[in-house]
Amino acid sequence: MNLQSSRKDALALYREARTPGDMRALLAGDLFFLMLVGLGRADMNNDFLFSRCREVQASPDGHLDLWAREHYKSTIITVGKTIQDVLSDPEITVGIFSHSRPIAKAFLRQIKREFEGNALLQELFPHIRPPARGEKRTWSEDEGIIVKRRSNPKEATIEAWGLVDGQPIGKHFALLIYDDVVTPESVTTPEMISKTTDAWRVSLNLGAHGGRRRMIGTRYHAADTYSVILEQGSVQPRIYPATADGTYDGEPVFLSREVLKEKRRDMGPFVFACQMLQNPLADKAQGFDSDWFRSAFAAGMASPCQSV
Repeated sequence: MNLQSSRKDALALYREARTPGDMRALLAGDLFFLMLVGLGRADMNNDFLFSRCREVQASPDGHLDLWAREHYKSTIITVGKTIQDVLSDPEITVGIFSHSRPIAKAFLRQIKREFEGNALLQELFPHIRPPARGEKRTWSEDEGIIVKRRSNPKEATIEAWGLVDGQPIGKHFALLIYDDVVTPESVTTPEMISKTTDAWRVSLNLGAHGGRRRMIGTRYHAADTYSVILEQGSVQPRIYPATADGTYDGEPVFLSREVLKEKRRDMGPFVFACQMLQNPLADKAQGFDSDWFRSAFAAGMASPCQSV
């Protein structure tokens, strides 16, 4: 189908899908259809999320996706697009990396549950079914999950690892996914920021030759690891703040203005600027402290801002 079509046109086309072949083609080739119909996410029937699915579908790799909290970035990219990749290619190997392993395992857990309990996907893509009794395939959060495949690499189909605490050794994944690499704990000191950045650089050796990368996250500090990666040109930024122009008074793109007002009230101006506007320096009410400037330079970064 034409991935540039409107949501209305896409929904009309979906209603015409009746045969298993039609369904397989749409699930493997249309990310919005996979989310809406394949994964039963009726909550995603929205123009903003439709556009994000189309954009990710068209260019999934090489980006740093910084979207406002509750704008479905991990749902669409880390969970949805990864599931679609496995539906299309049983031979793929994916390493999901977060700041700590429990965070990464939560993403794997969601994908694992979908493969275990989604009857539609199992019927149309039987290679994703969990191992039958006596079948020797790894299927756990600790060791990863392996779908039915022809090849036998040492990497599981999908594995979950911590970036800072215990990267694997000797693995080479076709696709590296970094989600929530930067957390409140990773920006507490200049040393912690540097540690996180260095861990990301080391992890690049875990990609296969010619492999692909995706990064998804939220800002916590003007001098965080994401700022370094952006400054050195390692990724193409794809930034979606909660408002169209990235300001507090701008037009909301997804959540209502009332919800955003409540969030700014409850979060405070600085956390709101980081989490919802994806710009730690966006809110004029934050003010400035010379200690932040010294701390940022001590970390070897360019932009000062208070950590949270």
